[in-house]
Amino acid sequence: MQSNGYYPRNYSICYDTENYVARWVAYPMHSYYTSGSNNSETFVVDPNFSTSEQIGNTYANSAYNRGHQIAKAQRKVTAVAREQSNYYTNMTPQNATLNSGEWLALEEKERGAWMCSDTLYMVSGCHFDNYNTKVANNDGKSCPVPTHYFKVMLRTKSGNSGKKVSECSAGELQCAAYLVENSATATPQLMSVEALEQRVGFTFFVNVPNAPKSTYSSSDWE
Repeated sequence: MQSNGYYPRNYSICYDTENYVARWVAYPMHSYYTSGSNNSETFVVDPNFSTSEQIGNTYANSAYNRGHQIAKAQRKVTAVAREQSNYYTNMTPQNATLNSGEWLALEEKERGAWMCSDTLYMVSGCHFDNYNTKVANNDGKSCPVPTHYFKVMLRTKSGNSGKKVSECSAGELQCAAYLVENSATATPQLMSVEALEQRVGFTFFVNVPNAPKSTYSSSDWE
């Protein structure tokens, strides 16, 4: 909590209790959140869900990491924010090579090249083309493995407009999405937000009517 009594938001989550994964996690990115300590907190149970609804523990198959949907490094601002990023509900069975490679590179762009004085709005999520592959944790609880992961991005073009994105014209905004297979050799594919919506079945940025979801400029997000 800040001195004025304001509680900055951390993230919102769409959690699938049947499959023990967050389908998506939506969060703002700004230097406010990334300035602070990088001390490590341990993985913890999300108090908003019962323990039985969370996978917990470590995946027994070493091919998968507990991949964060929102990375801990995106939330250095306080110990509470870091701990919340380590909730089991924020974890998915992500290919270990992807997690430390191409996915990490996208996370670094979130807190680097893409971030601006205005807020960058992010959605990270997972997608299932099928539920054929499952992995158990060390307690024997089974979790289906996502076939894909995605990131969706929205910000102002200028980066320093001082305006809410909901008040901006389409010409003042830029947005795009990345989709990547959950494998060691996959390369993230840049696409329009509209194309990703058609693929994964979610509608993004519903409160930003002018978001240019059908178009994107590669140079803005590479």
